Amino acid sequence: MKSLPTLLQEAQVAFNEFIRKRDAGGASHFKCISCGEIKPIEYMDAGHYYSVKVAPGLRFDEDNAHSQCNFCNRFLYGNLKKYAINLVKKIGPQRFSELIQRKAEYQRNGHKWSRSEVEDIRDYYREKVRELEKV
Repeated sequence: MKSLPTLLQEAQVAFNEFIRKRDAGGASHFKCISCGEIKPIEYMDAGHYYSVKVAPGLRFDEDNAHSQCNFCNRFLYGNLKKYAINLVKKIGPQRFSELIQRKAEYQRNGHKWSRSEVEDIRDYYREKVRELEKV
């Protein structure tokens, strides 16, 4: 039986792969949500607006994760000022506001992942990746 941390890691891998494939759309290049530069797929991360450490309950939120170059994600700590500007452009002010509300809710109430919930998330995103690969 796998531990909850192992399941969370597996689910995160599947989710991040989905985000990268969703945002690449089958292309060999992508546009970074933060800096806006067009870069080869090899430089793409699934960057979270609210990091997993800051808001663990949003780690699998599709509005919270977008293609981001590894320089912005890893060395500029998400380049969040530019991320926010471009995120509003991408998902719209209503969904951005709802994301902020979800973050506040998780900070107030916290979130405990159950094994079955994480297994379902992992399996769901593995299937979504398979669907994107068919296209």
